Amino acid sequence: MDNLTHSLAGAVLGQMGLKRKTGLAMPTLIIAANLPDIDAVATLLGGHQHLAIRRGITHGPIAMLLLPVILWAMMIGYDRWQTNRGTRPENRLPVHAGWLLALAYIGTLSHPALDWLNNYGIRLLEPFSSQWFYGDTLFIIDIWIWIALIAGVWWSRRLEKRGASDWRRPARTALVLTCTYILANYAITTTAERVADDILVSRGTPRERMVVASPVPLAFWNREIKW
Repeated sequence: MDNLTHSLAGAVLGQMGLKRKTGLAMPTLIIAANLPDIDAVATLLGGHQHLAIRRGITHGPIAMLLLPVILWAMMIGYDRWQTNRGTRPENRLPVHAGWLLALAYIGTLSHPALDWLNNYGIRLLEPFSSQWFYGDTLFIIDIWIWIALIAGVWWSRRLEKRGASDWRRPARTALVLTCTYILANYAITTTAERVADDILVSRGTPRERMVVASPVPLAFWNREIKW
């Protein structure tokens, strides 16, 4: 997915209450949710060469193990650096090393989970396998997910500033609505592929071929059929 979606996913997780587990929780979640996209530096190669690198090794199992640890160490180092300089914010919670590492993993793992859902695809097993996996559930930029997550984060923060005890609820509701939306889109995709397959067979096309129902921008209820 696009990086705004990844950032909002990290922010929603924080507003659900995870940001109260340790100091630097919210920045860790948001950075971790975007961390596998460090392969974006490949765009400096120009042309289409970067496409052979994107969504590969930085999205694979080795990266999923190592990237959170690297981020965790950097965040702890940053907190200590601020403490030594006397610039650490007084209202920041103490850094809990265990929780911070857990949040780094949660945020990082949310990235391939979202990337798999769209029609661009992801190489989940790189470097052990270069096979692409496609969820074909969401378009790479989904404005409806933006709306749900932005509303959840905004309303949650608004309630939190007012001192309301239920400030976590809007973020949790946004996550539930987003997951429901994703499941509905998965059902639309699988139904469209089955119907298209039946139509092709009725026209005499052999079943030995792939049918893909690809999501389109904005109109999430529509699919572009390819075979």
